[in-house]
Order: sequence, then structure tokens, then C-alpha cells
Amino acid sequence: MNRHLEKIIRDSKDIKNQLWTWYKELTRPKQIGVVAVLILIIVVIVRVLIPTSTVAEVANSPRVVKLALVSDLANNQVSLPLIGMVTSTSEATIRAESSGKLNYVYRKLGDYVSAGQIIAEFENSGERAVVLQAEGAYDASKASRDISRINSQTTNSSLSDVKTNAINAISSAYINMDDIIHVKTDSVYTNPRNQEAKFNLAVPDANLTQSLEASRVKIEKMLIAREAKNRSITAGADLVSELNTVQGEAEIIKSYLDSLATAYSKAIPDNNFSQASIDAGKTSVGGTRLTIAGTISSIVGARTSLNASLSAQEIAGKTSGSQNVNVTASDAQVKQAEGAYNVALSRLEKTVIRSPINGTLNSLSIETGDFVSAFTEVAVVSNNGALEVLAYVTDEDAKRVQVGNTVIINDATKGIVTRIAGAIDPRTKKIEVRIGIVDKTVSLVNGQSVRLTITKAKQVVSATGGPIKIPLSALKLTPKGTFVFTLSATSSLIAVPVKEGAIMGEEIQILSGLTGNESIVIDARGLKEGAIVSITP
Repeated sequence: MNRHLEKIIRDSKDIKNQLWTWYKELTRPKQIGVVAVLILIIVVIVRVLIPTSTVAEVANSPRVVKLALVSDLANNQVSLPLIGMVTSTSEATIRAESSGKLNYVYRKLGDYVSAGQIIAEFENSGERAVVLQAEGAYDASKASRDISRINSQTTNSSLSDVKTNAINAISSAYINMDDIIHVKTDSVYTNPRNQEAKFNLAVPDANLTQSLEASRVKIEKMLIAREAKNRSITAGADLVSELNTVQGEAEIIKSYLDSLATAYSKAIPDNNFSQASIDAGKTSVGGTRLTIAGTISSIVGARTSLNASLSAQEIAGKTSGSQNVNVTASDAQVKQAEGAYNVALSRLEKTVIRSPINGTLNSLSIETGDFVSAFTEVAVVSNNGALEVLAYVTDEDAKRVQVGNTVIINDATKGIVTRIAGAIDPRTKKIEVRIGIVDKTVSLVNGQSVRLTITKAKQVVSATGGPIKIPLSALKLTPKGTFVFTLSATSSLIAVPVKEGAIMGEEIQILSGLTGNESIVIDARGLKEGAIVSITP
């Protein structure tokens, strides 16, 4: 077979060479004639193979155009395409309150968890030992109190020593509060001791920043007043009232530190504070929170002892000494032991990661054996049955969006704009828009990326209210004048003369000729008056 194929190829080459030799021997006019005949043959073949009806149909098919109300165009009534993400309306981000090695991770990604259910647990044998020790001290104090009640022994507790201890507790509380504020946490402020205290950490929460700045000014005044008061306090003062006041001041600082810890957890690294500086600040604030908790505990203990001594003295003055006033002191010891037990229990609880809400684990970034730092995000729990769409728009596009606008999600699902942020997000440099999902039967998944089309509510615009703006593409400029096209009942184009004004970007002002109620062709390029067109949906 190969021999036959080679023979055919040789014969074809011979024929080609013979034809070429024959063509070259022809005179110039004859060569031109041969080429003309070949072109004619090709044209005939093309005409036979391609029906003329197809060409005519293409030539005679009407132009497809799109119409829009002038009032819609004047108010930028153009669909705004966006990309959004489906999120849960009820979602909690869980962060570790301690640092260390994870001994157990009890749940898996996608599991349903109830509020309070344990997700993971740090290595906490030390904390459990402290809880056991505090529990033993608590039980021992209760036993001691019971023995005191049985024996009815009297006590001659020195009220003077107790008052001295109370004064020392007040002074120590001020020293701790002053150190926490002025030494350990003021590094994130400019002019922290003035009325113009400015919080410098980049936090995407303006309300939190303002609250911290206001609290810092208030605390500065409080510390100045406390320092002056401590200089004049004596054993003859109403120390119980002073201890109550100092406890209230410590509680104010504790609340401030809690807000500061929240700010550090939300902080964004910038030129002023690197991620390492933020992490160091988190650690420092965590230590100060423990310090202020210990200060409050000391104040409570000092007040309890003072009240016990005052009660014992009162009872001793009213009785002949047969009644046991030591019972009150025993009660105070029980309360102190109970407080120490609760503190140890609280520290143990910080080593356990629990879900704060009912929901599904949509994110779980930890495994058994991992080392996790404090304030690290470890899980996200969401209610996947209540979803909304989160999107971001530029400040210019935000002017075209308002609450109540209709939104089409993925070209099918209907939604509505429910909330628009009042300021630009410092991370995205855009404005947040939240969209409620009207059609609950459509299957959307939390975290899914979706296409959005937002429309603006219609507003009637007339020429008397100011110049109308339309797209430049809708204007037809001819030697006879300037026109826009409308459509007749027979689908033919009607030219409407208009007077144009200033050009504004991709739009132009129309000074006269339109009322705002007409439907015009939004792209007049290549169109002529009287042409038959079809309308695109």
C-alpha cells in the first residue's frame, strides 16, 4: 500500500510541475486570463454553497436596543453589580483566653454545639491543683467557723491593727492602679494625662476608641483625687466607706482594662504598632487584669476584716464576754477562702474553650497538641439557619444605595438592603452594606461568595427641578442638531431634539427637550431616525 501511495504522490508532483511549466510558457495576457477564470470559478462555487437568503436575513434583521426612563438615568438608576459573602446574623468568634498546649479537642469542624459546651481544653493540671488546694482551704475555714460557734470562744481582735491594715490596703490599691494606668497601659495614648488623650491603636471600632479615650480622662481625674485623699486618711476616718469607694474605683479600672483587652484583640498592625507590639500589649493587659482582680480581692478582704472587728468590738461592749465574737471573724475567713476558691476556679475556666452560643462550628483552626497563644482565634460558631449577605461599596457607590433597595442575589434570589455603615471601614477602605435574604427557600451556604445587583429607589425628576443628566451614549450629534431617540408604536426610532449642557464625566446635562418621563434609547451610536429596532429585555 505504501508503494501505491508513493506513486500517487510522485504523479501529483509531476502534474503540478507540468502545470507550472505550462503556465510559465504562456504570454502575460494569457496568464492574467487563467487567473481570472480561476477566480470566477471560486465565486460561482461560493454563491452555490452559501444561500443568498441568509445574507439578506442578516442584512435586514432589526438592531437590538435598550430603553430606559430618563428619570432613572438622571438619578443613576443603573444596577450596581457587587460581590458579597453570605454570613450568619448570629455568629461568635471564639478566642483563647490562655496560652499553652491543647490537650484535648473534643469537637470537629461542622459539629453542632450548644451554648456552654466544651470545644477544647488546654493542659491545666496546675490550675486544677490550685482549685483543689483552694477548695481544701475553703472547707477548712468552714470547719474552723463551725468549731468557733460550738466553743463560743471570745476574741480580742485588735481593731487598731485591722484599721491599719485597711489603710494599707487603700494605699496599696492606689499604687497598683497608678502603676497599671501610668506605667503599663498608657503607651497606646498620646497625652494620656490631659483632656486631649488620644488612643493610637488602629481599631476598626470607632465607638470602642471613643469610649476608651473618655474612660482614660475620667480615670486620670479619679487617680488624682485618690492620691489627695490618701494623704489625709487616718484611723479615725470612715474606713468602711473609703474601702467601698476604692473598690468602686478599682471596678472602674477593671472595666476599662476589659475594654482595652478587646481593643488589642481587634487591633490592626500599622506604622505605629507592629504585630509584635500588639502581642506584647495583649500580654501586658492580661497581667494588669489579674493585678486589678487581686487588688479588688484584697480590698474586699480588708473590709470584711474591718467589719468583723467592728462587730466584735460592739458585741464585746454589750456583753460580759460570754458570747463568742470570734464567729464573725470566722465568717470573714470563710468568705475570703470562698473568694480564693472562686478566683482559682475562674483561672481554671480560662483553660477551657466553650461555645458562647448555639450553632455550627464553621471554623476550627486547632488540633490536639497545638500550642496556642492567648487571644488567638480558634473557632467560629454560627447559626447557619439565619443568614445575610455582607458586601462593601466605595464611598461614591454608597451614595447610590439606601436602606430598602431591592437586591438580586446570584441573578435569582431576592434580597433587600437592611443596613449601611455610617463610616469607611479602615481595613477595607470601603463602606459595609448588609443585605437581608427575602427568599428563605433558596439554598445559600454560610461563607459562600455571591453576585449581587443593587437597584436604587426611583425618584421623579423633571426639567423644572434642574438639568437632567443622561449618558453620553444616548445622545446623537448630527449637523442638523442634537437628538435622543424614543420608540414609536411600530418599533421605529423617533428623533427628539434636545439642548445639551455641560459634560459631567460619562454623563451630559440636558437643558431642555425632556421632561423626565420619556423612555429613550441608552445607546444611540449607529442609529438613524425611522429605523426599525427591537427592544432587549
